[in-house]
Amino acid sequence: MPYLNVGDGHQLHYELQGDPAAEVPLLFVHGGPGAGVRADDKQLFAKLQRPVIYYDQRGCGNSKFEQRLTANTTEHLIADIELLRRTLAVEQLILVGGSWGSTLSLLYAIRYPQHVVRMVLWGIFLCRQQELDWFYLHGANQLYPEEYQRFIQQVDYASDPVAAYFEKLSSASQQQQAAASWARWEAVNSFLMPDEAQIERFSETDHCLPMALLESYYFKKQAFLPPDYILRNSMRLQAIPVDIVQGRYDTICPCDAAWQLSNRLEQVQLHISPLAAHDAAEPENFRALRALLLDLEPATGD
Repeated sequence: MPYLNVGDGHQLHYELQGDPAAEVPLLFVHGGPGAGVRADDKQLFAKLQRPVIYYDQRGCGNSKFEQRLTANTTEHLIADIELLRRTLAVEQLILVGGSWGSTLSLLYAIRYPQHVVRMVLWGIFLCRQQELDWFYLHGANQLYPEEYQRFIQQVDYASDPVAAYFEKLSSASQQQQAAASWARWEAVNSFLMPDEAQIERFSETDHCLPMALLESYYFKKQAFLPPDYILRNSMRLQAIPVDIVQGRYDTICPCDAAWQLSNRLEQVQLHISPLAAHDAAEPENFRALRALLLDLEPATGD
């Protein structure tokens, strides 16, 4: 397994599908923070001719670390993408990511627009306090009141559930139960019609613990970003074509964020999936994303 030493005790696992020197590669930027690359994610890219780069961000997936949260900030994650690009001797990238993957893709493109030729994004997450409040305080709770009650009763104070969960997740004796509860709330909201099998997959220990810990750590700090950072810096994205796939019934990252972003960009196509929620595996989202990726396939000679 190839690893990239990014310093601070972190080594990022990465994987290549095809030769990134042959064509401008797709870089898959996974969600979370902390979700890692899942087998389901790779289905989007199955049998594509264009090369694909997968990598696990700091502290999750198959990446190695001495301390998961040490030197783990948004600024570090942006720098990691740039180091990976330089290490692979790739001049330009097509960024593909959803949810937190859309956030990190947009942030990298704002910092390094010269290295991004296109973005294919879904479940747009601008990581503003209003979006975090929607999902963890007032908004999604009105759509799934019984599940929210199950989620919130795990912590002692409901006024700041993200910080309360982080406190529990930092305790070895309580972290597994807290991680499973955090993951369940996310799973319920990820699909239009969630079933227990999907929820169980989200709640597997190896997956849910790094995701819950890193998400609560990042979100209690609003991902280390100034308020409204992405929209305020969207002028740096004007030369980059962006395709956005957004589930109409996305209760984690509501449609309004995608709509606001699309109104700030010049080269953007917003594709609304009328009967889909958050996850890329939702059938309408998957079909739309797959079609966009197939349209990016390199031309072949006769």
